[in-house]
Amino acid sequence: MARRETRRPAARPLAAAAATHIDRLRRQAAAEAQAGRPRRALAACRALLTLQPDRPDIPAFAGTLALHAGDAEEAVALYRRALALRPDFVEVHYNLGNALGALERPAEAVAAYGKALALRPDFMPAQHHLGNALRALGRLAEAVEAYRRALALQQTAAGERDLGIALHELGRLDEAIAAFRRCLALPDHRADVLSNLANALMERGDRQGTIAACERILALEPGNIEAWALKALALNEQGDAGARVLLDFDRFVQIIDFTAPPPGYPSLDAFNAALAAHIEAHPTLKVPSKEHPTYHNDALELTGPLLGDAKAPMRAFETMIRGAIARYLDSVPRQPPHPFLQHFPKKWTLASWATRLNGQGNLDPHIHFTGYLGGVYYPLLPGIVARLDQGGAGWFELGRPPERFHCAAAPLLRRIQPKEGRLLLFPGYFFHSTVPFIANERRISVAFDLMPRD
Repeated sequence: MARRETRRPAARPLAAAAATHIDRLRRQAAAEAQAGRPRRALAACRALLTLQPDRPDIPAFAGTLALHAGDAEEAVALYRRALALRPDFVEVHYNLGNALGALERPAEAVAAYGKALALRPDFMPAQHHLGNALRALGRLAEAVEAYRRALALQQTAAGERDLGIALHELGRLDEAIAAFRRCLALPDHRADVLSNLANALMERGDRQGTIAACERILALEPGNIEAWALKALALNEQGDAGARVLLDFDRFVQIIDFTAPPPGYPSLDAFNAALAAHIEAHPTLKVPSKEHPTYHNDALELTGPLLGDAKAPMRAFETMIRGAIARYLDSVPRQPPHPFLQHFPKKWTLASWATRLNGQGNLDPHIHFTGYLGGVYYPLLPGIVARLDQGGAGWFELGRPPERFHCAAAPLLRRIQPKEGRLLLFPGYFFHSTVPFIANERRISVAFDLMPRD
């Protein structure tokens, strides 16, 4: 009897202690999440899961914390654990779709959103995100219908914007423009919808509408590269002399031919060979995906970011381009006043990457949306580029508009012959491209952008 009497009272303090510990962990998870510390909150949830493994709300909450912490894989596992315990957990099906979308697994995301909507057909966010997942799969007509269902439940600026984007991708420009205009009429619209509208208007052939949209963008962001680019094209289509003011190649394009090598190299040829070898051995060099909006070409390879590399060629290259930019800013004519100079960023950083064209290829006209000043350097070129009887094959071209804008006016153009050791600098809003070429040699260029920073 004595031993039984000593055991019974001990069980109650242990149960009370466990309950107190669970309560403390719950409060800790909630407090850390509220304070914006998802990883700490997630650690508390993991401890809770060992104590209460059959509670679906714990892995559901932990999954959201993992997603906010940037670990979508763990979020998926946690959401699936919650759904195994409670298959009718609508919000978790929706959150699972979001996590799968973050992992670029849109087909699985479609299935997750579908399950959420089967349980709650009027769940507007799931309808909207279903549209996003369908659009990622290229199922644009279905995406449009999903967006329309979401908007029928609740009109939102995001819904109108994404509907407009899907319609634009389908080539239904009038409907896309109408969606973008409805979005802009709503108080919570994002400023970048004006960019969507300007592009759609330009493709539609509404040059005056394009200019008006660009002016609205520039009133909000005076240094917006895309707005200056589209405005220049639209002005040229109208025969407006303002296009030549914006696309002033003589004033704003500089050609720099290096003759002396950077310190540590016996010759410029030796430096170029070292730079080319560094690029060709770079672990990120690969053919861009077919979904890439600008660069996909089976004969073209791109690297990832190159600056910040401790290896000598990139350190020397960064010193070269920083010096060239400093000389550009000292020498470019300041008069008459020009918006490109008036809004030149006071603080900036550099980004750089390389391209290799293997035997043939070209780069279609494009701009770099975040690059205020752009540049390119040539360490290796095929022999055809040096010939003057090949129609500019492999040359660098400024001013040609993308085909999607259906421009009818003669474009303002400038072609520049690349040379090994040559560096070009130009405003980021100048559309630029590479003239097609065919050769049994490689063409390597190193591009860079000066990007504004706060």
